[in-house]
Amino acid sequence: MKLLNMSSVVGFVLLTSILSGTATAEVHDEITKIFTVAEPTEFRLDNVNGDVEIRAWDNDKIKVNAVIKAKNQAARERITIEMNENDRGISVETHYKKSSGWGRNHSGSVEYTVMVPRYTRLSSIDLVNGSLIVEGVEGEVNIDLVNGSIEAKGLTKDSEINSVNGSIVATYQSLSNDLRDISIDTVNGRIELNLPESINADVEIDTMNGSIRNDFGLSVNKNMFSGKNLHGTIGSGDIRISIESVNGGVKLRKN
Repeated sequence: MKLLNMSSVVGFVLLTSILSGTATAEVHDEITKIFTVAEPTEFRLDNVNGDVEIRAWDNDKIKVNAVIKAKNQAARERITIEMNENDRGISVETHYKKSSGWGRNHSGSVEYTVMVPRYTRLSSIDLVNGSLIVEGVEGEVNIDLVNGSIEAKGLTKDSEINSVNGSIVATYQSLSNDLRDISIDTVNGRIELNLPESINADVEIDTMNGSIRNDFGLSVNKNMFSGKNLHGTIGSGDIRISIESVNGGVKLRKN
């Protein structure tokens, strides 16, 4: 029986390792798309895994930058991004194709950085696993997160912000004339709402396990069985503020 030359064996093993490493190497892809929009416009985003930043600029364009990360090429090919434009605005959705076996394979992530016109309405921002930053957007805001923190600065209009697991910090630097409703809810996480001192609002805050603090001199009460609540009015009470937290403290602060 003919024996293999030792150098050939080493070369074969080395080549196999290189090919294997190439097949399993992490894959990074980047996609950028720019849309010209007319005011008023809406923006929608649906993402499963990955952080998102949405910032305002003085431009009539929406710029979407997506960075896709996957453990290998096969996982990368299961991730697709769908961007659609209609009369109302732009929608972006992340999709994961089914792999062999049961259910969907959600391995891999997409991180988004989005620039929008200042008065854009964020009509639906839905994230499953990932944190969100919103800065300078002066249109209405509707946000839902499952696992991740939310930081929204420069708000001026109605907002509905919800998170299951994660803290929420929302800041109103100024108030639009048509602002009527601010609603913030979380199950596990603290909530901080920063408001101008001149606000006129009817405030309702409820917590199951957590403290309530405010800079507006409103009284905090203990619930009959557990938790705390705050029901009070600032000024003429024109704006409705509703805040609920199951496990986490709430702060209502002056800017």
